[in-house]
Amino acid sequence: MRSTFVIFLLGISSLAWGQNKKPTTVSISYFGEMITHPGLKLSADFNMKDWDKTKSSKKDSSKIINKSLIISPTLGFYYHRRYQTGLFVMPEVKYKRQNRKGAFYEFGVGLGYLRTFISNTYEVSANGEVHKVSAGHNYFATNYFISFGKDLRVKKNLPIAYFIKPQFMYAVPNFPNGTGYLALELGIRYRLK
Repeated sequence: MRSTFVIFLLGISSLAWGQNKKPTTVSISYFGEMITHPGLKLSADFNMKDWDKTKSSKKDSSKIINKSLIISPTLGFYYHRRYQTGLFVMPEVKYKRQNRKGAFYEFGVGLGYLRTFISNTYEVSANGEVHKVSAGHNYFATNYFISFGKDLRVKKNLPIAYFIKPQFMYAVPNFPNGTGYLALELGIRYRLK
């Protein structure tokens, strides 16, 4: 079952990487599991579809909104000192809406793999000796998010955007059904083209 899931993840990620398209942006961000447990997240955005919508308003003759459908393979980790270290691969699918001033929001979902490593774990052998052992768990994980940000290319002609991304990650199997993690991501994106 685990190998089938890993093959599925690789297939989703290769869907993005296998396109004739190059990534439009790359991101690096602080990933805070339960906000205060530090981590790092790297990702690349592949625009699958882009379109503009024009709205008319009383104040402005026309207002252009850019919309995108994006696949974003991600890799990240977090460190919880008294509990565990987590390493995850989480391809995300997101919808982005950006106004002409550069402000944007995105919402989406990720589907991936989470591996945890638990430090300071010991085992007692049959003869009563205590040994330090490596422990951890493999999880199927999803995340649900909304992000808000500003593209500085619009007003300042800089190829950078910044964003804040609160999210909820759910990992299964765990006792009794699964475990939820709240996370806050703060990051910057660099536009490649």
